[in-house]
Amino acid sequence: MKKRILGLDTGTNSLGWAVVDRDDNDICTLVDKGSLIFQEGVKIEKGIESSKAAERTEHRASRKHYFRRRLRKIEVLKVLVKYGWCPYVSAEELHLWHTKKIYPKNDEFMLWQRTNDNMEQNPYYYRHVCLHDELDLTNPQEAFMLGRALYHLAQRRGFMSNRLEQSEEDEESGKVKASISDLSKQMQEAECEYLGDYFYKLYSEEGNRVRIRTRYTDREQHYMTEFYAICKCQKLSDTQIAELERALYFQRPLKSQRQGVGKCTFEPRKPRCADSHPAFEKFRMLSFLNNVKVKGPHDIDLRPLNKEEREKAYPLFFRKSKSNFDFEDIAKAIAGKNNYQYIKDNSDKGYKFNYRMSQGVAGCPTIAQLKSVFGDDYTNAIAETYTLSESKTAEQMADDVWNVLYSFPDKENVKQWAKSRLQMDDEQAEKFAKIRLTHSFASLSLKAIRNILPWLERGMIYSYAVMMAKVPDIVGKDKWNHDCDTITAELAELIENFNPKDEAMQGTLDFCVKDYLRNNFDLAPGVAESLYHPSMIETYPDAHKDSNGVYQLGSPRTNAIRNPMAMRSLHQLRKVINELLRKGTINENTEVHIEYARELNDANKRKAIAQWNKDREKKRAKYAEDIVKLYKEQYKKTITPTADDILKFELWEEQNHICLYTGEQIGLAEFIGDSPKYDIEHTIPRSVGGDSTMENMTLCSSRFNREVKVAKLPTELHNHSEIMDRLADWKKQIEKLRKDTDLVRTHSGMPKDMKDRLIQKRHLLRLQLDYMQGKYKRFLMTEVPEGFARRQGTGIGLVGKYAGLYLKSLFHKKEDRAKSNVRVVKGATTAEYRKMWGIQEEYEKKSRDNHIHHCIDAITIACIEPGQYNETARYYQQLEEYERHRGNKPSFKKPWPSFTEDIKALAKEMIVVHNTPDNMPKHARKHVLTSNGKVLAKGDSARGSLHNDTFYGAIERDGEVKYVVRRALSLLKESDVENIVDEAVKQKVKDAISAKGFKEAMASDIYMNEAKGVKIKKVRCFTPSVVTPLHIRQQRDLSKKEYKQQYNVTIDGNYCMAIYEGIVKGKKKRTFEIVDMIEAANYYKESSGLTKLYPIAPEEKNGMKYRCKVTTGTQIILLQSDDEDIDVTDVQSISSRMYYVAIMQKDGRIILRHNQEAREATALRKEARAGAYKATDSYRSQIALSLSDFHALVEGVDFEINVLGEIKMK
Repeated sequence: MKKRILGLDTGTNSLGWAVVDRDDNDICTLVDKGSLIFQEGVKIEKGIESSKAAERTEHRASRKHYFRRRLRKIEVLKVLVKYGWCPYVSAEELHLWHTKKIYPKNDEFMLWQRTNDNMEQNPYYYRHVCLHDELDLTNPQEAFMLGRALYHLAQRRGFMSNRLEQSEEDEESGKVKASISDLSKQMQEAECEYLGDYFYKLYSEEGNRVRIRTRYTDREQHYMTEFYAICKCQKLSDTQIAELERALYFQRPLKSQRQGVGKCTFEPRKPRCADSHPAFEKFRMLSFLNNVKVKGPHDIDLRPLNKEEREKAYPLFFRKSKSNFDFEDIAKAIAGKNNYQYIKDNSDKGYKFNYRMSQGVAGCPTIAQLKSVFGDDYTNAIAETYTLSESKTAEQMADDVWNVLYSFPDKENVKQWAKSRLQMDDEQAEKFAKIRLTHSFASLSLKAIRNILPWLERGMIYSYAVMMAKVPDIVGKDKWNHDCDTITAELAELIENFNPKDEAMQGTLDFCVKDYLRNNFDLAPGVAESLYHPSMIETYPDAHKDSNGVYQLGSPRTNAIRNPMAMRSLHQLRKVINELLRKGTINENTEVHIEYARELNDANKRKAIAQWNKDREKKRAKYAEDIVKLYKEQYKKTITPTADDILKFELWEEQNHICLYTGEQIGLAEFIGDSPKYDIEHTIPRSVGGDSTMENMTLCSSRFNREVKVAKLPTELHNHSEIMDRLADWKKQIEKLRKDTDLVRTHSGMPKDMKDRLIQKRHLLRLQLDYMQGKYKRFLMTEVPEGFARRQGTGIGLVGKYAGLYLKSLFHKKEDRAKSNVRVVKGATTAEYRKMWGIQEEYEKKSRDNHIHHCIDAITIACIEPGQYNETARYYQQLEEYERHRGNKPSFKKPWPSFTEDIKALAKEMIVVHNTPDNMPKHARKHVLTSNGKVLAKGDSARGSLHNDTFYGAIERDGEVKYVVRRALSLLKESDVENIVDEAVKQKVKDAISAKGFKEAMASDIYMNEAKGVKIKKVRCFTPSVVTPLHIRQQRDLSKKEYKQQYNVTIDGNYCMAIYEGIVKGKKKRTFEIVDMIEAANYYKESSGLTKLYPIAPEEKNGMKYRCKVTTGTQIILLQSDDEDIDVTDVQSISSRMYYVAIMQKDGRIILRHNQEAREATALRKEARAGAYKATDSYRSQIALSLSDFHALVEGVDFEINVLGEIKMK
């Protein structure tokens, strides 16, 4: 009977798939295959990865910021107009400014805002006067002076500290707070009590030599203090002060982000608990301590901590000074100074622990702070003073206190609450309000934590405590209250005697506990299934059949992972599998083999992996140069190193140029060149389960490997101790890497970019550590565990686990849903089989220049069977015998006889599908609350970047309009100097460059007038490349010169090219129309109604009719002539003709890229050959196609192609 298998090779922007049938003789038949290429779920620009939403969010936040500032000014003006403190501005003018950004322009109002230093018409002067002189507010001139001072306060209101966003007091040295503190000191030194006074003094004494606005100011300390002082000096009424204060300083509370918090692993309907909650801190502490084991002077084996030892450890968790600490603190508290060690360390101290001394331990900072305010028994202390204690337990009252600390943004409100509800005096309330909480989240809900805590308090390890947590709920409260001691004792005995290897125990502890509950209590069916399990993670519901009775996978979205790259990959996986299900190629009984890309994990790990690979590539490139150089120096020969040579050289460097087995010094010519004496050996022979990774390779004497080591492990060799002495340097490297990894730590108050850098550094160090440990431990192994080679390689991570669960929602055993039909294949295993089946040479690096490699991997993955691992060992045993000149060269059984030849010929018979969705016509939908309830609203905003961010100015030179851009001098390029507009400024810059050099000149101050302190900070430069910019809107204040009335920008790429065809003078001609992003956005804006009137471009141009439009990513089938008739089912023919649009040029040429081409665009720049397509052409990676040669079928117009690569003519 044939077994159908689906092989999947997932990547960050690719999916290779293959369906094979395996018969009873283990012969495979390839049923179908394909490669799908799609866009990553993140934005990658110049190698820098960022969220696709981040830039949009940043611009939206900026727009909101400007809107709020405008709104604040409008509200202040309303108050000023009301009391006659500014020229009259009508409500209509303010409404137009609010809604349409049309600024009030009446002459008196504009004059009121204007500044004039000669006439002391300056806002800083007005503020100074208002602080010290009582004005006659019945006099319009003096009233306007007060109004202008207040309006100036509205324009700049300073930084407001939010206690919820503040980190601990030692973060006071942050940039903003440090700058504010420095400003306050400067004010004291200048003997200025108020900010307005200080800035006026600075301005009047220093003028332009000092810049006032580049300073951080504090809202309460600086601006509000000055505001109240002005109000007091001018004797404003309480009503006036209240109205002004609301207009100036009202700020909406931040929107809660609680809805974005994931759900609990054990209680799926409950949100995760904040990690600052005292219950979680206690849970985290006990979970750790219950796992600590120690071997004292009188102990035979490691044992859990006893009560006395735990009592010594507890105080360490409740220190305000240390929210995190090293495990060494616990070891020292228990064992005394210098009397402890990690169990695997070589020293012989009195106490040995199962944790390294550098292991980080999380303390209980919230509990520590509560204890410092309320005392050690903080829960009862709160209960004694809490004024809302009626019908509340002590635990609920403590929760109320925590909620106030967690949610109140204003320090004064916290102090007021403490005084009224906890009956505190001023000093105690101040101390209470200084408590700072972190704002991260645990993986469990508060309900689950409180269910687990009682069992942790009994000393159970986390996994057992989780298992017991729901027992009270399952047996019922009454039964539990009556028999809790008996039930606990019986379950504790069951756990203590549990042996998972004992067949009599019938499976796992989970089964045993459920069996006990069912046998001893009258439970309703299914109640026992609510038992928690430590390995529980959120699962997907079973797949359902569609209207045609075909199973279809549901959405892969889950609260457990917010990883856009992984989600994009899973959604594409869903498309392919659902299409295969609809087609009937696979069904729910199909076995799935999948390889997960490790890059699908978090962004920081991706960056670390990318850096690791980049470092390795640089190192190999340097080794290639070193080989050429050394070989020429030593042997006077020029060679071209092979991949095998570079690998040997890398191993040679790792081993400090000696053979680890014999201790002999190795010369370069002894492993590179003809008849090498030293060659690559596998530390764990592949015949006994070793792999072919670099961790399992060394450079070894060929004779020793062939005659002595043979198929032995290093520990079985007579000179093992000598070998280990030679590995002392590796051991030192491992210890150093381990220490370096332990030293890289993050904390909750750290800026995100710094935290990300440290996490990436830790991941990178971990990769290096894992590599060195992997090499070293192989020399210590006394036996090879079963499946050792299969387990090597990178773990699949969280995303891989969820991908497995997602597929398991359909592909599982009929008789038992828990038994999955999904098997994970590691990347290292796939590489092994590629080599054994002849697809790739032994030490050759896999080629990634052609997208079909994803499909080749998928076929390989599908053909790998677990039963073949024993055959693999036999093959390597025979291969090793052959390499020792004992027997013939073995061959590994292939999936089918012509497997290697068929795979190598795959490029000729495969179409790689490029999925580049056109998002511009799509419209966002969301539920909005109306008077009729929730309705689904549809937006019509643009989906894409309309233009670049830079605005260009327009000036006239010699009767010609030229475009300029203002650039900071520090960002100026050397090539920009000649483009500086002002000749005088240009000369000053050139003089500075001549005197100091370009870099130093740009980094130092350049003065236009040094005597007056006038610096050149920015310069205007001509932009020769900008000739015909887009005019997106009119300036607010229109210039008399027409060319200065528009905002000028450049387009951020074109949306599409419209192609026209027609007969002109008896010949077929074509022309084009470029449609930019703004035109496309206007066209697809539903409220415009344009989409129903005509196509995106005019229906006719120069007498030619609209034929089609192409966008970036549109797939094209090239023809030799317009009337050529081709068979779209002939995959071999279509494969050579299938291209996609890469670039649309202004002159009408289209750069097409071949569907299988996987190299970077930069590597293909010189390969865009012009000229029409010809079937006799050799492979053309890129074609620069003019419209006259555009003989093609266009996707969406002439044909459709699905994710499987199946083409259907329209």
